[in-house]
Amino acid sequence: MNDIFDKIVSIIEDVADIPAEEINHDSAFIDDLDLASLEILAIVSKLEREYSISISEEELLSVSTVDDLVNVILKKSAED
Repeated sequence: MNDIFDKIVSIIEDVADIPAEEINHDSAFIDDLDLASLEILAIVSKLEREYSISISEEELLSVSTVDDLVNVILKKSAED
């Protein structure tokens, strides 16, 4: 799980130029990290390629924090 969290943090740093120290498991993408919807889509797209998964729009709508995204990736990875 920490590997996935670390990868998400790395991608957020790259896409949104937010320092890793400001990102934690319960950081909300919109409220805490102030990410725009296009930034969130870019992050998800990179994660889909990294983990060879596909996250549906419905699943994406249920994601509001970094931990939510970690859990979706864990679930999708276990399905394969």
